[in-house]
Amino acid sequence: MLVLLAEDDKDLGDLVKYNLEKNHFKVDWILDGEEAAEKVEKVKYDLAILDLMLPGLDGLEICKRIRRSPKNRDIPVIILTALSSEDTKLKGFSAGADDYVTKPFSMKELLARIEAVLRRAGHVKKDVLEFEGIKLDRKSKSVTVDGEPIYLTKTELQLLEFFLEHPEELFSREELLEKIWGADHNETTRTVDVYISRLRKKLGEKGKYLRTLPRLGYKLTKE
Repeated sequence: MLVLLAEDDKDLGDLVKYNLEKNHFKVDWILDGEEAAEKVEKVKYDLAILDLMLPGLDGLEICKRIRRSPKNRDIPVIILTALSSEDTKLKGFSAGADDYVTKPFSMKELLARIEAVLRRAGHVKKDVLEFEGIKLDRKSKSVTVDGEPIYLTKTELQLLEFFLEHPEELFSREELLEKIWGADHNETTRTVDVYISRLRKKLGEKGKYLRTLPRLGYKLTKE
């Protein structure tokens, strides 16, 4: 899952980013409110974590823009704030926030809040993902095809996991670059083609399910 983290405290942002990535999230960390608002219009996220006080635009305004965004209007939003007053929280919920986490907080608490809002939004991570004989175990990071183990590189594994999480959904090369390599990647769309080709070969006969739609992108499909 791709997370928008808008936090201008570098120490806290680094800590949150590290722990989210440790728990298998991809993080787009931004320190400026204006830049975060621009990203909301361009990148599809699965979750937003917004500091209330940011340079440029504050977290409440970004939250409002998320709720107006065609790409991100339905994603869960968590507000981080040192202000714990009831009035502050009410403003956040009115802006469309799903939860508040008051600073200082433990990473254990934040991760629990994240899990809760994702569960309410219908995003429950399964330990094992399967599709037509392709099986990926998230805990052991192992992949089998019809019961036979195959070896994937880290990027190939991330790519397969993403498609297994979104079967029958079409993704452009640009969207895959953002999801797998991050919003600030320096890769070209050719990189996606290369990794898709490698992944298909390793999946053997099952590679046929990873289809190319000319000029549109890629889809994991039974069609």
